[in-house]
Amino acid sequence: METTRRRILDAALHLISERGYNGATTAEIARRAGVAEGTIYRYFKDKKELFVACVEPVVQEALSRERALPRTGNVRDLLRLRIRELVQVMRENQDVFNVLFTEGRFHPEIGDFLLQQVVSAFTDEDRAAFAQAVRAGAIRPPHPMILTVGLAGAIWAMLQVGRCVPPAFAGMLSPDWYDRLDEDVADFFTDAILAPGTV
Repeated sequence: METTRRRILDAALHLISERGYNGATTAEIARRAGVAEGTIYRYFKDKKELFVACVEPVVQEALSRERALPRTGNVRDLLRLRIRELVQVMRENQDVFNVLFTEGRFHPEIGDFLLQQVVSAFTDEDRAAFAQAVRAGAIRPPHPMILTVGLAGAIWAMLQVGRCVPPAFAGMLSPDWYDRLDEDVADFFTDAILAPGTV
């Protein structure tokens, strides 16, 4: 039973990633999963519920990993750790984030789902610490949309390039740039977010 559900979820995620939400019909999802189309509706009320079931576990795992990170210590190190973790989660789940970023534009409820989950990652303790760091001048006052969606969007765009060095960047990127992405992105955004001289 659980194997059938998993096959449906995998087929749906790959098909939506390839063809978009509207292009992925339940008939084609069923064909790829090796089940009758009616079987999908034994597990999911509709295609939207199927879609959410594809992405929600990844988002929940990402939030769980983020919550497990240290909450106290050097501000720069804590921020770098969170950014590196975000790069890793997105790298490990590119199909899910491809769907979230591409389909969120056309289906506001998908974008809202992602934003709600991301915002829920910040505990009251995190918000208080963040506000204190802004008041103390350690962190530049950021626009929350830029800090959350902008950072994730920038990481997603870089991951889309893949391991190759685009011709436009020939001679500017080292051959191992993709493998070092978590470190380089963490350095870049930490420097952008933190006030000069913050340790």
